[in-house]
Amino acid sequence: MEENIKPTVCIDEIVFDGQTEQGVELDHVLPDYCPDIFKVLSCTLTPCILSYNVSADCRLSIDGIVYIKVLYLTENSNNVQCIDQRYTYSKTVDMGRRNMPDAAPVVTLRTKADYCSCRAVSPRRIDIRGAVSVRIRAASCAEYPLPAIPDGLQVKKTEINGCGKTLFAQKQITVREEIDTGASGITFVMLANAVPKITDLRVIADKAVLKGVVTVNALYGTPDGENPENAGAAGSEKMTADIPISAILDIDGITSSHRTFPEITVMNCELIPKAEGGILSCDLLCECRARAQLEENIEIATDVYSTEYETEFASEMLKISTLPRTVSHNFTVRTDMPADKGEIRSVWDAQGELTNPVLRPNENGELVLSGTLCTRVYGAMTDGVPFFSEKQEPIEQAIPADDVLPDTLSEFNAVCSDAGFSIRPDGSLEITCTVELSAYLHNINPVEAVNTVVVHEDTKKQTDDEFALRICFTGDKADCWSIAKKYNTTVRAIMEENDIENSDEPLSGMIVIPKA
Repeated sequence: MEENIKPTVCIDEIVFDGQTEQGVELDHVLPDYCPDIFKVLSCTLTPCILSYNVSADCRLSIDGIVYIKVLYLTENSNNVQCIDQRYTYSKTVDMGRRNMPDAAPVVTLRTKADYCSCRAVSPRRIDIRGAVSVRIRAASCAEYPLPAIPDGLQVKKTEINGCGKTLFAQKQITVREEIDTGASGITFVMLANAVPKITDLRVIADKAVLKGVVTVNALYGTPDGENPENAGAAGSEKMTADIPISAILDIDGITSSHRTFPEITVMNCELIPKAEGGILSCDLLCECRARAQLEENIEIATDVYSTEYETEFASEMLKISTLPRTVSHNFTVRTDMPADKGEIRSVWDAQGELTNPVLRPNENGELVLSGTLCTRVYGAMTDGVPFFSEKQEPIEQAIPADDVLPDTLSEFNAVCSDAGFSIRPDGSLEITCTVELSAYLHNINPVEAVNTVVVHEDTKKQTDDEFALRICFTGDKADCWSIAKKYNTTVRAIMEENDIENSDEPLSGMIVIPKA
């Protein structure tokens, strides 16, 4: 029998979802020009990604760096001192997929600090122990060929809305900017973060032109203007700068009809004070991405039989996703930080970080974002002694969204874009964090698709030739297909004999069944 052309269906699938961990151990002896340690204020680990790649055998290689920052006080001084160190590492992760599709998987990496402890072994030596981790998610668009159905068979098809082949491109760009803070001098950077935002996207001639901005926030120390010989930072200032980002991504086949989803991720951000003046040198490593998809109607064979020969077939469950839709939502989280260290005179800066975020549908048809909110505050007490406070607490927030089902899948990013504070009359702090969520949602259409068909041409079906037609009384779940298959005739013949216009409508009452 002559076979038809085999169609294909595109399915986005997660080929790896896991994480890798890296321990951080540092035994640091202060150089001669650093004053002795009297009290450790804070120790933070900031993990970043320098580069990564996926090999042909599906091994992910990651080159990472951890910025270690220790702030401390010396005896009989309120000036803050800083120790800056770097910890570089490399990891190789076997993603365990040997039958990877031709296109390389799209890898998304999210870094976080798991824990950190620091103790002063002596006035000249500190011991740091901690760990960081990288959350890894790899997705791939696979083309699954649907089986060829031999001519002459009766085929039941279902039409569903799905996505065509996913078009994707990414590019890493490095941006170097010198930021003039206006300060007379900068001793070191105490806190820093970088938040990206998409501002424009245009599709032109197989290219996606992406524009955005990265907002860099920093708290830096200032020298003692009255006594320049004093080491460390006698005061602090905040800085915010917007750094423009743009990239041209080559995506063959992309058109204005595609729904395109852009993304900017800050992989690495490093701020280095210049030797003189209030200049900060900012090095940004950003990854710009764009994914484009086009909605299409897909016809899939779900049942098949022959009116002449015995037929066998096997089915396979296909999970076809709908065209993704975007959800953007901002919300505010307030948390209290008790004044257990005395009366607060001033707050230099407050910072929030959302770790281990999870976005899931609930039974009410809503999305729920949960995670751990970590807040950090630097400031000074009424006696001028600097302080550092940190607090972690779980949060959960309902996110409004349409058409959310129990099996709705999401790809999302949630960050604390801003943090503010207020000092209450009792001396406690109220920290206000703004969380920005951006997500792509898509529902799943599961369908049992015919996988293989075998027609036994040497085994004809036994037919009863005594009757030219039959009459049957249908039940509640009967339709043209089930009746035609049961009595070995065709759907078209039943429709013509009974004046039925829609083959999908349920049947009821008496039905005349002609011979095929």
